Amino acid sequence: MHWAATKWGAWALFLFAFADASFLPLPTPMFFITLTLLNITKAYRYALFATTGILLGSITGYSIGYFAWLNANGEFTGLAQYMFNTVPGFSEAVYKNIHVEFEKWDFGILFVASFLPVPFNLFSISSGVFGINLLMFCISTLIGQGIRFYLMAFLIVKLGPKVKKLLELKLKPVAILATIIIALAIVALKIF
Repeated sequence: MHWAATKWGAWALFLFAFADASFLPLPTPMFFITLTLLNITKAYRYALFATTGILLGSITGYSIGYFAWLNANGEFTGLAQYMFNTVPGFSEAVYKNIHVEFEKWDFGILFVASFLPVPFNLFSISSGVFGINLLMFCISTLIGQGIRFYLMAFLIVKLGPKVKKLLELKLKPVAILATIIIALAIVALKIF
């Protein structure tokens, strides 16, 4: 909320999106929604900054995966060996299976990942690890993330004033209701 009241809000969103796509899982959509609800007139500008930040962060994440997983001889680095030895259920066989699926569905996986509530850095780093075509990676990231943020901006422009008014009038009941729903979801997941 602080950033929405400053002229640096768009740049903060850019840095947030960059970090989210490269090395640090952050809730970029929530930051985007908050900024946009508080400055509806800047919705499409924020969508541009978020999309650009995600794209450049994804290229950085791709580079991390590309250079950190295999050495120049094509052998696994110490990091890869560490992951195989310490992550339960993750082995060279699992890695190879995921690699096959990534090669088969690369564009589709990256496009769908743009809309999933998981950190995009998992997909950007994995794309680098598997050596996915960089141009295709950039195009799919740009299209998927662009659709995501511009669609959210469009919906906020159309519905935002009503949502903002609801939140201003009934913020405490909305927060309590959201907390109860989250608690029930956690309990349900543990039971089932």
